[in-house]
Amino acid sequence: MDENIITEFNLKLTDERLNGHHKHEDRLKDLYMQILEGMAPEFSFYRKYVQRFLESLETNTERSVSYSLTIFFDLYEKLIKTRSFSHFDLSVMDFDADSTTLEKMKPIFEASLTKNNQQRLSEDNFDISALSDDDKKRMAALIISKLQIDSKKINWSEEMVDITLMQLTFLRQILNSVNSSEIFYHSVGLFIDRLTSSEYYQAGRDIAEEVLLSSFKDNIPEQGFFNSFRLYSNIGSVNAALMYANLSLICILEKKTAYCEKYVNEIIWQGIKLFRNVKLYPWAAKLYSEIPVELTMRDYERRSLDHTYFTVLLYMMEPTLPSKLLEYMNKEREIIIGGGINEALPWLLTLYNIRRLYPTADFSAVGLGFYLNIFEMIVPADTIKKYKDIIEADSEDLKKHLKESLIKLNETRNTEDFVYDNESAIKMSNRLVEYSTKKKDAPAFLLSMMLKSDYSILFKPKQSKEIAPLILPDTNIERFNVLYEDYERFSNALPITLKTSLNWIALSEGNLFQLQLFNNEYFFPNLKYWNFTSYKKLLNTDYFSDLKFDDAIKDKGGVRLVSPEEFEEEENGIANQLNIAKLEIDDKAEEVFIVKDMELSNFPHNLFLNDKGNFIGKSLPITNVLSTEWLLQTKAAEPLKDDFSKSIWIPIESGDYALNYLYGNIEQVLKDHLFEVHQEVNLEKPLSSDINIVCSHGAKNISETQIMFQEDNPTYDLDSIIGKGKILIFFVCYSGSMKTEFFRSNVTSLIKRFIAQGYEAVIAPFWALDVTIPRYWLPEFLSSLKAGHTISQATFNANKKVYLKYPTPAAWACLHLYGNPNLKIEINSDKIAKSTNNII
Repeated sequence: MDENIITEFNLKLTDERLNGHHKHEDRLKDLYMQILEGMAPEFSFYRKYVQRFLESLETNTERSVSYSLTIFFDLYEKLIKTRSFSHFDLSVMDFDADSTTLEKMKPIFEASLTKNNQQRLSEDNFDISALSDDDKKRMAALIISKLQIDSKKINWSEEMVDITLMQLTFLRQILNSVNSSEIFYHSVGLFIDRLTSSEYYQAGRDIAEEVLLSSFKDNIPEQGFFNSFRLYSNIGSVNAALMYANLSLICILEKKTAYCEKYVNEIIWQGIKLFRNVKLYPWAAKLYSEIPVELTMRDYERRSLDHTYFTVLLYMMEPTLPSKLLEYMNKEREIIIGGGINEALPWLLTLYNIRRLYPTADFSAVGLGFYLNIFEMIVPADTIKKYKDIIEADSEDLKKHLKESLIKLNETRNTEDFVYDNESAIKMSNRLVEYSTKKKDAPAFLLSMMLKSDYSILFKPKQSKEIAPLILPDTNIERFNVLYEDYERFSNALPITLKTSLNWIALSEGNLFQLQLFNNEYFFPNLKYWNFTSYKKLLNTDYFSDLKFDDAIKDKGGVRLVSPEEFEEEENGIANQLNIAKLEIDDKAEEVFIVKDMELSNFPHNLFLNDKGNFIGKSLPITNVLSTEWLLQTKAAEPLKDDFSKSIWIPIESGDYALNYLYGNIEQVLKDHLFEVHQEVNLEKPLSSDINIVCSHGAKNISETQIMFQEDNPTYDLDSIIGKGKILIFFVCYSGSMKTEFFRSNVTSLIKRFIAQGYEAVIAPFWALDVTIPRYWLPEFLSSLKAGHTISQATFNANKKVYLKYPTPAAWACLHLYGNPNLKIEINSDKIAKSTNNII
């Protein structure tokens, strides 16, 4: 395959995403199929192209998912269209281990480990020449049976993973020798499931690659690709999951024989799980409702599919779920109860969730309560304790579970994977927020906010060798040192004063929670005015992005200036709309720092109200400090130099009228403060001063596209404009807005991008910035910085200056400060000494 195919695919897909069209649809489908067909034949081809292809899919998720889905269903339809499926050969399981089976296995394992204790799944590591075929089949049946028993436990220890991996390495070799390779790949699927349910995500990815390599050697690559599909769909990594599903289907369709019914069943089941996990519920329902009648499946497989479909209804919060489930349980009662732990366990966890989320559901002794009680008797309490703790959020152990999850998450190597791997830990964090508020446990609340405030800003990718031994994390939480739990150390590490109100704002299942630290004390206010439905309505109607102000209006055939009274009336109207967002801030506070939940990224922090219904930002400096961990590391930040350098890019040479008008308003300020001014569209080198100002136009979706415009000409490469610096100021509409991604636990924004690139602070408008505002804002901001004020105070002073001219939040609250609130010029001791000598 020519690499130019991937280049063309990426260019056309990116063009569609950035410019909002479907002009390349037919060509992109063709290119997508060419890429799949180019990767599928050989492992070396796959390894050569997969990273670039997957990067393109991830970067362009809004567009790529629709193409991946189209191809998936096209291939799936071809698979089931034949209506001809072959029986899956399970005859190996008819062989029972006898008294000599283990005795024969032991010396083989010992000899292999003596020779090499770092075995690879894809290699033949054992001397099995002395074994008969019957011996091998007994050993295979023994290992598979043990794996099935072990899989009843959802959360595996490191030891269980290590032992099972070694057994699977042996299993592959003996099954290959008796021409039963396919059963190995279905067995290894159980192992993949337990790696993901135990949150060994990075280990799972590494092992899935080894399984894939093995499948190419065994001439059944569709099984290797399927197990990668299984892994990534369990995690909810939509692009990778669909890519591997499509590769698997490409491979299976190359085979002319009837397709194995076990494989088809697994594709359907795993597809339903994927679409459930990534919230594409209609596609999950489509797969479930269109299962071919010609497809034979065992009763257990059918009930597993049924259960997965019920969990789809649970994710959708389908109102009829409790009654539908009760009807189903009554029908299948004897079989499910007689099926032991394997049958009871998933149903029990589902019932716990229904009991919590459907308070009016019938859990009486003749309703769902009967089954819950029966399943609790079947399933050992320790098997489900962790998951019951998470669902019900009433156990101190919830903190322990989250710490273990964070330790495992630390093994993730790439940011692209981190934003999927963190999903399970974020769900725990949501439950811990509620628990910690109920118990007034501040350290637990702070622990839960570690991921909920978007830790990916601080995430550092890790290097890895192409081939490395499997190393699982030590989940001994006694070694997990959490700064929050030692208040004295934590308070000393925080860059705040006793007059700083530091607030963590969390959203969990539609409920808003606040933790305030002020004057060395924690407070848990009751946010009684919050209404999640009203908040969603604000977002769905683009309330925040549509904020704007006019300083003049048409009146009786003419034009007049808006009066102060009219601005005040406008402010009152905005405050009434945002009455749901009242925070409790101590009356003695002199500044406010906010750490926001990712789910609140769309809410501008300048528009939070205090408990009296007034805008906090009108009376106090307010900063979004991004996260606790980011704030802590700012304590070591270097201050601004007294003679800090300043640059601005304002490309008036483009002929853009608005930019020329803006330049006329601030030209003298730029001269007075010795700015390096760039008026050209294309820079020879990016801005690299201490303070860099960027002036251009932005659209409402700039947080996603990250494109700026001058006279309708786009600037795609922002790195060609913006270099290194300490403070970045955008006079670009909507550039301070943020958006939570649909498929990933991640926030997209220009703010996050440039904070991650090294800026200490970014100031940007959350909605459209009127060109008249910088005239009043910029000179006050620069003078305040020069006077030694922190950037938080300087931004507040500048916003107040705008308020004096235009007393409406649409004007004065437009520019938002993110990042380090304490950044200011360094104190020159010589200057202080000289000035104090003049004091009498």
